[in-house]
Amino acid sequence: MARKSIVLCGLFALAASFSSFATSDSAPQVLDGLWSGVFDINGEGQFDFTALYIGGVVSAYSVDSNVVYRGTVAGDEQQYHSDMAIFLRDGSLLATVELNGTVSEQATMITARYLTTGKDTGTLTLNYDPLFERAVDVTELAGLWEYTSEQLSISINVMPTGEIKGTDSAGCNYYGALEKFRAGINALSVNLELASCNMTDGHYAGMAHVGDAKTQNDTLHLHITGDHFGLYYPLHRIVLAQ
Repeated sequence: MARKSIVLCGLFALAASFSSFATSDSAPQVLDGLWSGVFDINGEGQFDFTALYIGGVVSAYSVDSNVVYRGTVAGDEQQYHSDMAIFLRDGSLLATVELNGTVSEQATMITARYLTTGKDTGTLTLNYDPLFERAVDVTELAGLWEYTSEQLSISINVMPTGEIKGTDSAGCNYYGALEKFRAGINALSVNLELASCNMTDGHYAGMAHVGDAKTQNDTLHLHITGDHFGLYYPLHRIVLAQ
């Protein structure tokens, strides 16, 4: 599941089955939640993994291994199965991965083995994060949000309706919307159009959640994918001086 230089014939065809995204009418499932944990790669290292599971759909990211995921998940209080496409963070489709494992402790812990099309293997361990039960509404997220790295700066305005408009230092324009799946959870669906970005132009979809347990909504974790690229931005709220 790590970043590697791999050329895989037919990779985009394999990922086509992962193109669906959760919507506001996605039926609740046993494994719905915010999950966080670690995985190893061929027995080496411990890499972070954070995922939202909503209605059988996965949107996830790993900062340590520099990747973004989208796919499907199925399971109950005992069994777990997931298929995902793996994208380089802010980059292209890398591989696909299949995971199979068990669910334990009243559906609060998942342990699974995985195999990628690049032949990487390892174990993923996830714990349910109670932060998922922190009710978030799009109206609470209205305002200015920014992300800055060595390569890119992004500025995004979220309207009380959930509408998104933004720009970045590469000249890209962002248009789209945040929408809640259902009341009482810390998970939002995301749909974005990127324009004036050359190769990265196009439609992106995924999920977002806030990273704090209180009401200040100080970090918005945005993880989205398109047909060819995956993006993850931890956006920070900007409080303007009065």
